[in-house]
Amino acid sequence: MLENWQSIAEQIYKNELTFPHLRERLQRGGELRAWYKYYRGGNQWAGKHFVEENVFLMEKVLIWVQIAEDGKMGIYSFKLDDISKIDRSYTFADKSQEKLVLSQATITFKTMKNNSKRDTLVFKRPLQSEEGDVEGFEQLIALLD
Repeated sequence: MLENWQSIAEQIYKNELTFPHLRERLQRGGELRAWYKYYRGGNQWAGKHFVEENVFLMEKVLIWVQIAEDGKMGIYSFKLDDISKIDRSYTFADKSQEKLVLSQATITFKTMKNNSKRDTLVFKRPLQSEEGDVEGFEQLIALLD
């Protein structure tokens, strides 16, 4: 497992600041099942708020990490037992319209923000142009069942 942590640390933005705190959260979540980098350097959805986002599927939790340019970081943990459903959306891979690919996954939780709407997370397909990990995204979403 030490090799996994070192490999992950090398790929995390400002890892000397951010990774010690992230590693602590990951270790509490159980065994690492999959992870992917959503983007590095900003993207169309996050604008200039964050430089990097990563998502980790652990044995017990889903961990979403947002890192700002200065190294400030937000870590959000979601218990897998609290997931009530996963909606997957597919779109065409290119203009030829010959192949469908997973474009996003919407995870709905048993918990509610208010008395009328369930909590959700939406994970969109990473773009290689934004240094996103498409293979890791597909693997993580596939393991959520």
